[in-house]
Amino acid sequence: MPEPQAEELNETTQPVTEEAPQGPSDLDLLKIERDQLQGQLMRALADFQNFRKRTQTEKAQLESMILANFARDVLPALDNFERTLAAAESGASAESLVEGIAAVERQLRAAFESKGLQRIPTVGEAFDPELHEAIGTDFTDEYDPDTVSFEVEPGYKMGDRVIRAARVRVALPS
Repeated sequence: MPEPQAEELNETTQPVTEEAPQGPSDLDLLKIERDQLQGQLMRALADFQNFRKRTQTEKAQLESMILANFARDVLPALDNFERTLAAAESGASAESLVEGIAAVERQLRAAFESKGLQRIPTVGEAFDPELHEAIGTDFTDEYDPDTVSFEVEPGYKMGDRVIRAARVRVALPS
């Protein structure tokens, strides 16, 4: 069978054009951009997960260091408390036991105050529901109405943050 002529091929197929090869299509460019963005996203996600793990570790280390520093401040009071108990067991006088307990209380208070813990003022102060928890009332003329008349349990704060509200009784007019 004879080979078809070039003219016959052009009639049965699409005409042959001699164009310069084209660059990547818009779709190809979008796929490349998508792949690049996906890679950036994956790296950013991995970086964020590493950051989160690192900050959790640093937070745990910081909490441990803070606790160790506080323990270092409180341990002398604990030591003196143990000495006071030993003195009580060996028959020390009531006065010396009271002195020992008072010394422990002063040491503990100093340790807390060195960390910024402050006792909330109560008796004679205007009742403040953000600082005080009213657990009762007293009918009295000794204090103005809505003034703290008795402290049941002290409250404490660090800076502006209430650690524990003071439990108090509030004066009412008699």
